[in-house]
Amino acid sequence: MSSKTIMYAFLEQTQELYKKAKHINSRMEANDEGSVESLETIFYRRQQSIKQLETFMKQKNFQWTAEEQSIIEQVKEIDQQLHLLLNDLHHSFFAQINRIAQTKEISKKYSNAYQTVSTEGSFIDKRN
Repeated sequence: MSSKTIMYAFLEQTQELYKKAKHINSRMEANDEGSVESLETIFYRRQQSIKQLETFMKQKNFQWTAEEQSIIEQVKEIDQQLHLLLNDLHHSFFAQINRIAQTKEISKKYSNAYQTVSTEGSFIDKRN
C-alpha cells in the first residue's frame, strides 16, 4: 500500500467520522443504540491508518507529495470542525451523566430516610 492510498483512506475515515458525529444528538437518550459506539469503530480504523502513515514517515528522506499535502490540509479543516463538535458532545454527555448521578444520590438519601421508620411504639389518638 502506498502512502497516498493510506492518505485517501485517512481522509475518507475523517469525513465519515465527521458526518456520523453530526448526526449524534446532544441528548444521550435521543440517539439510536450503537450510534455513539460506531464512532469508536471509525476512530479505531483511523488510528490504524495513522500508524501505517507513521511507518512511511520514518523512512529515510521521506517527503509528502503535493497531492498528499493537499489531503493533509483537507483533513486539518475537517478535524478542526470535528474537534469542536466532539467537544460539545462530550460536555453535553458529561453534564447529563452528572445530573443522573446527582438524581441517583438524592433518591438514595430519600429512600434510606424512610427505611428506618420504626413500627414499634404506640399511637395516641387526640380526637375528642
